[in-house]
Amino acid sequence: MKVANAINIRSTPEKVFYWLEDPHRAKRWMTSVTKTEIIKETSTMVGTTFREYIEENGRDTEMHGVVTEFVSNKKLAFHLEGQFNTVDVEFVLDEKDGITTLTQNAKITFKGVLKVLSIFLSHFIKTKLVNQAQGEFAKLKELCERNVKYEDESR
Repeated sequence: MKVANAINIRSTPEKVFYWLEDPHRAKRWMTSVTKTEIIKETSTMVGTTFREYIEENGRDTEMHGVVTEFVSNKKLAFHLEGQFNTVDVEFVLDEKDGITTLTQNAKITFKGVLKVLSIFLSHFIKTKLVNQAQGEFAKLKELCERNVKYEDESR
């Protein structure tokens, strides 16, 4: 299943990417992510591995990820592998006249029984994912346009 979303943000690609590139900052706008742990970080970010916990219907699902593309202020892509699905996600930024367009493309492949169920429930699942992404993008837009600075919440 493929899902795509885009939003225009009155901000620079640098400010938008600031909220994308660091998993601790991303948690401020990605409401479904409850926890992220970097397992191994590389100097170029490509190949960096991490573990992410996604909340679905009140339950956490553990996903293992690897960064597959990283071009500062332009593109971030990663592959996630979990018990129920695999997800390939790509964020692309494009700036024109002070507006940064952020596009997210995701390919979700379900496993096991969910693979069969997803055939029948694909419209419902896709609608839920699009609504979730639009809400998260709205929060990201607010953070970027208000020039909110990240504060380490562990302090």
